[in-house]
Amino acid sequence: MADDEERKVGPVYRGLTQDLYSTGFHHEEFGYRQAEMWRSKSRQFSRDADIIGKIEEGRWVPKKERVGKIDETGFIIMRQSIWRRAEELDRRLVIKLFTKSGTWLATAEEMVAEEYALSFAADRPLISFVVITRGNELLTWVRQLRRGGLSTENFSFYVLGPEGSFETFRIEGKRASLGDDFDVIRLNGHQTVAKIDSKFGDVGGEFTVTVRDPVLAKNEWFCRVLQCFSVFIAFRGTIREKIDKGFNRWKKGKWEPGLHRYEVSLLANPRKLTLDLEELEDV
Repeated sequence: MADDEERKVGPVYRGLTQDLYSTGFHHEEFGYRQAEMWRSKSRQFSRDADIIGKIEEGRWVPKKERVGKIDETGFIIMRQSIWRRAEELDRRLVIKLFTKSGTWLATAEEMVAEEYALSFAADRPLISFVVITRGNELLTWVRQLRRGGLSTENFSFYVLGPEGSFETFRIEGKRASLGDDFDVIRLNGHQTVAKIDSKFGDVGGEFTVTVRDPVLAKNEWFCRVLQCFSVFIAFRGTIREKIDKGFNRWKKGKWEPGLHRYEVSLLANPRKLTLDLEELEDV
């Protein structure tokens, strides 16, 4: 990350809107042939994919000193077989972001076992998911945390920087907000570096990420995490109901959750991929 002296936090340097449709029928998905076309462009477009929204973006124009024209730049899919087609307590949310041409950008996957562990410790349903982004092989964990009885919703995550550095962020719900509005606060300097705002009137939901830090606005990793978060919060009520119901039934011995093998695969030992063989002897 760049030095703080290079940063003028405040203006909107990048805007990313995730517009979720109210129905699964829309122009990007037009039957079997269209789905096959998307799959031919990216293996990340799964056979059970349903396009649930579009992405619009605007970037900072230095000469005008403001964000320029907002253009449609991509779309969002959901894996239907493990969400809409699954039994309530077996649901697991997986969403993916693509460019308009079908290039994969990011995936967010609900981590069910982590949710139950966090919920057990906090004695309330909490949400957890990981984000995988194009350009690196690292997982970004986004976890909801309980700060106190009077606090708003709080989530945290971090992204890595050069030479072993990292940046930590808190996503905090706005107390006076009537909708799903959040501030993204950077630990270093305790500044609000981004905001997430909801727009009322759209049945499917529209969530806009505005990045107010010039360095982070250019950081695709950071921006993709916030985009995925903005989609996940649209489903968080359903996720919480599922976790709460499953937690109570499990506690009473009336039900036991299972873990999908794709979720288990995300828990595999990553050091085999990131460390040299001789380094493993020193761990």
